[in-house]
Amino acid sequence: MKSYKKIFSLCLALILVATSCFNDDDNVLDNQLSSNVKNISELVSENSNLSTLASALETAGLVETLEKETTFTVFAPNNTAFSDVDMSSLSDEEVTNVLLNHVISTTTPDFTSSMTSGYRTTLATGPDNNNLSIFTNASENIIINGMGTIVDGSEDIGATNGIVHIIDNVLTPPTLVSHILANPNYSSLAAALEKADLVDTLNGSDIFTVFAPNNAAFEKFMMDVEAAFGWTSLDDIPTDTLNQVLLYHVVAGENLVAGDALGSSQTTVQGEDISIGDNANIDDASYTDSAINITDIQAINGVIHGVDKVLLPNDIFQSILDRTLNIIERCNDRGFTSFTAALEKAGLSSQVTMDQLTAFAPNDGAFTTFFLTINNFDSLDDFDTPEEIDLLKRLLEYHLAAGTTLSSGLTPGMTIETLQGDSITFDDGTNSFSPSHANAPNGTIVTPDIGANNGVIHEIDNVLVPDADATALGYPLPPSGAAVYGFEIYDDALNPVFWIGGWTTPDFANTEQVRSGVHSIRVDYQGDDGFQIGGAGEDLTAYSTVNAAFYSENGTSVTFILNEQWGSGQTVSIPAGEWTNVSIPITNISNGTTVLDQFVIRDASLTPNTLYIDEVGLDVTYEQAIPTFNYEVYTEDNLVADWIGGWTSPVFNDSSNPSTGIFSIRNEMAANSGLQLGGTNIDLTAYSVVKFSIYCDDTTAFKLVLNEQWDGYIINPTAGEWNHYTVPLADALYGTTTYTQFVIQEIGGNDVVAYFDDIGFD
Repeated sequence: MKSYKKIFSLCLALILVATSCFNDDDNVLDNQLSSNVKNISELVSENSNLSTLASALETAGLVETLEKETTFTVFAPNNTAFSDVDMSSLSDEEVTNVLLNHVISTTTPDFTSSMTSGYRTTLATGPDNNNLSIFTNASENIIINGMGTIVDGSEDIGATNGIVHIIDNVLTPPTLVSHILANPNYSSLAAALEKADLVDTLNGSDIFTVFAPNNAAFEKFMMDVEAAFGWTSLDDIPTDTLNQVLLYHVVAGENLVAGDALGSSQTTVQGEDISIGDNANIDDASYTDSAINITDIQAINGVIHGVDKVLLPNDIFQSILDRTLNIIERCNDRGFTSFTAALEKAGLSSQVTMDQLTAFAPNDGAFTTFFLTINNFDSLDDFDTPEEIDLLKRLLEYHLAAGTTLSSGLTPGMTIETLQGDSITFDDGTNSFSPSHANAPNGTIVTPDIGANNGVIHEIDNVLVPDADATALGYPLPPSGAAVYGFEIYDDALNPVFWIGGWTTPDFANTEQVRSGVHSIRVDYQGDDGFQIGGAGEDLTAYSTVNAAFYSENGTSVTFILNEQWGSGQTVSIPAGEWTNVSIPITNISNGTTVLDQFVIRDASLTPNTLYIDEVGLDVTYEQAIPTFNYEVYTEDNLVADWIGGWTSPVFNDSSNPSTGIFSIRNEMAANSGLQLGGTNIDLTAYSVVKFSIYCDDTTAFKLVLNEQWDGYIINPTAGEWNHYTVPLADALYGTTTYTQFVIQEIGGNDVVAYFDDIGFD
C-alpha cells in the first residue's frame, strides 16, 4: 500500500502544473481565501461533513497530492454520499481510482457561475492508462456524471490550490452506459440500448469502442424508418433490427482513441466493417457519411465517440431502400442504368414506376454482350424509328411480369408469363431463366430479391430474347460452319505459345465430346478450381471478345478471368447436354490490362463436374453453312456460267462481306447497270424458284431479270444488311423455259456497291 502511494504521488507530481492565475473569478476566490487560507487537503480534513472523504484520502495516500501548489477542481462527496458505496469491497487501486475520479487538474478553478455542460478529464484512469472523462450537466442544477449534485450552499469553496464543490453522491468510475445516461443529448441512444437489451453488455468488464449517435441523429433515423416501414417510435422497431443497428456502432476488444481510429477500417460487433476517414467521417453501408463530433469520452470499460448520424449496416440500409425506392429508382441505385435508359426510351418508365411488377433486370454487362451479339443494332441509340422503338418496348416487356415473384416462389420448370405475352422458364439447376428463343442464352440470377416499393427485381447476366422478335433484333442463327479466329487459343490443339497451369490436369486430346474437328479439352473440376493457361503476350486492344464453346452433361457455371483480374471475372451458365457458345467482352474482364498474360476458366458451381471446352479464341466468328441448290449459279468462288457480261466488273472472291462461307461477289454498279451472268441452256421447267442474297449499304431498288425478260421482278432490299430472296420462276420467266441469262440490275438511279451471294435454282 505504501509503495503504491509513493508511485501514485510521483505520477501526479509529473502531471500537475505550477500555481495558476485566477482570471475572471479572482475576486470570488480572494473573498474565500481571506477567511480560510487552506489547501484542499486541509479544507477537507477540517470539514465535519467530509470526514469520510478525508479518511479515504488518508488511506489512499492522496492527502499530499491535494496539498500541491497546482490548481484542482474537486467534487467532494459528503459523508451521506459514502453511505451508499461499499468501499470495503474495492481493492486499494480501485479506491484510489474512485477518489481520483472526483479530481480535475485545471489551469483555473471551475466556479459554478462559469461551469457549462460538457466533458472534463479527471485524474482517474481507465483502459491503456487513459484518464477518465466526467460530464457536467449545467442545464439547470449542476449534475456531475448523472449521479452527483452540488449541495446547496456548499459550492465554490476556495482553497490555495483550487476549489471544492461538495456533492451528494460518490462518482464511481463511469461505464460506457453511465456516460450515455449522463448526457441528455444521448437519451434516445440510452432508450434504444435498453430496448435492445444491450445495457448489461456495455456495463460489463469487456472493453468496447462505441460510436454514439446523438438525439438529432436518432430523429433523422426515425424519419427514415417511418417512411420505409411506418415505425414511429423505438417500440415499433423489431428488437432484432434495433440490435443489429446498435451493434454496428460497437467495436469489441479495442479502446480506440481518436488518434488511433482515424484512417482505419474496423469490424463491428454486428459483423460488417466501417471505415473511419482521416477527416473524422465514418463510411457505413449507406450513401451518407457520419461525422464524429465528440471524441475520446473515456469510460472505465472503453471509449465513446459522438456521431451525428445513425450508422446503417447493409441489410438494414437495403431494406429501407426496398421500401422507399420504386423499381426504376432501385435499378438506378444498383447500377442497372442500361436497363432503365432502355425503359425510358421505350416509354415504359411511368408504368415500371407505378405498377406492381417483377423485373428481370439485365445488368450493364448483359447489355454490352447483347449488342455485341445481335446484328441489327449496336446500341440503344440505333432504335430510332417507331417500329424499332416498338421492338425495344416488346423486348423490355419480356423482362417484366405482373405482380411480385420472389426467388422463394420459383419452382423447377416454372413458366412466368411476361408483359410481352411470351413466357420465360425457370431452370433451378442453373438458377436461371430460359427465353423462348432457343439460340439465345439463359439469364442467370446474379442478385435475387432486390426490393422496391412497387415490386421486386432479380438481376440477371443476359438479355432474354423472345422468339417472336429474334429475327428483327438480328439474333444470329446457331453457328453451323467452321470457327474463324481473330486469335486462336485452342482448335484441336492448344496454341503452342501458351504455357499450361497446374491447377487442373486438362486432356487436350479428348474425343468424347467435340464441338468441331477431332479433339476438345476435357477438364475434371473438383469444385472451385480452374483451367489455366498463359504466356501468349497478345495485344488485347486489337480484339473485342474472348470466346469458347462448352459442353456439360449435367449443366454448370464457369467464370472467365483474364490476367489474374479475379475481382473482374464474369460468370456464365452452361446448360445441360448441349454445346453452348459463350462470348465475353474483353473490357468486362480485363480491368484495364492490355496484354494476354493469363487466361482462366474457373468452375463457379463449387461442385465436382466434367466440362468439355472447344473453339477457344479471341474474336471468334463462324462461317454460316453454304446452302446447296439443285442447280448452283454461284456459291463461294464456284461460278457455273457460260459467260460473264461486261456491264460491270464483279469480283467473285471478295472476302470483305460474305453472307455465308468466306466469299461473295462484290460489284461496283453505276446507275441502271447490273450484274450479268450467262446461262447454260438448262431446262428451267424442272425448277420452281430462283434464290439469291443481296447486300447494299445504300437504299435503292433492283430488278431481277431472267432470260432478258426486262419487265423483270422488282426488289427493294433493306440497306445495311443481307437480304435473302426466294422468287417463283413464274414471276420472272414470262414463258421462257431455258436458262440463258441471270441479271440483277440497279434501277434506283444510284451509283452503288452491292454484294451478291448464294445464287441458284430449286
